[in-house]
Amino acid sequence: MSYQARIKRYLQILQSIEKSQFPTSAFMISRMEETGIKVSDRQLKRDIESLRGEFGLDIQYSASKKGYYLGNEDFTFPYFLKLLEFSQNIELLTSYLKEGSDISEIIEFEEYHSFKGLGFIHDIAFYIKNGSEVNLKYKRFNAEMEKEYCFHPYLLREYLKRWYVIGLLRGTNEIRTFGLDRILSVHKTGKNFKKVKQKIITTLFKDVIGITASEQDIPQKIELVCNPYQGNLLRTLPLHTSQKVIRETADEIVLTFNIVVNFELKQRLLMISTQAKVVKPETLKLEMEQMLAEAHDFYNAAQP
Repeated sequence: MSYQARIKRYLQILQSIEKSQFPTSAFMISRMEETGIKVSDRQLKRDIESLRGEFGLDIQYSASKKGYYLGNEDFTFPYFLKLLEFSQNIELLTSYLKEGSDISEIIEFEEYHSFKGLGFIHDIAFYIKNGSEVNLKYKRFNAEMEKEYCFHPYLLREYLKRWYVIGLLRGTNEIRTFGLDRILSVHKTGKNFKKVKQKIITTLFKDVIGITASEQDIPQKIELVCNPYQGNLLRTLPLHTSQKVIRETADEIVLTFNIVVNFELKQRLLMISTQAKVVKPETLKLEMEQMLAEAHDFYNAAQP
């Protein structure tokens, strides 16, 4: 059985478990058949065992519910699911290319420049895994000259279709972030480093939207009041994994988040500010009011 066929089956299994309440084997087999995937009950059980054994996913069977569920949905599951979806999309694009189809007539990517720097992902992931110190040539937006850094990479992170590498400059404890689309070159120095900040950096960015964070940041409980339209949109596309609905009426939906207040969060809140408002904490509410007042003044300023 081909690798791509396995990917398709794994994806169908995990999507069924994620979106359905205790899906049965029969349900998952039926869903696969609807998408043109033929699978036996025996093959389905082998695939589930592979997801457990090879990838460490805690897929459990409930005898009382007569269906499957995820016993411990840690942070690995959504990333693994996303990688499977990405792999399936690559296979689809490859098939179109082999047929000689014009992809631009089928798929329109949001932004071409979002692909810039993706060629570094493979090498940087390898350097992170092996704790390899690197020399990194980098040119900031609007900078005239490039700079070179000796860098200890810890984490690759995607945000708004751009990729970033996060780590420490050699000899410092300062967390630095570099956009892959602005990296000119990266190569090993031949030295290794101890990942003394691994747990700190990984944990820190789980409480953050975007790429701006420091060790001094403390997550705050944020309460957001939305109109029904925006509230339901956020249900389908949450701002953060900590998002919860705490109250709902015919006129509003109230959400809470436990996250760090940073530049990217405020950007996202401004994007929905005509349909959602911060009510807690008071400091963030006042800051959002000030930013909106500045936007109003900017729009109403006399043109030179």
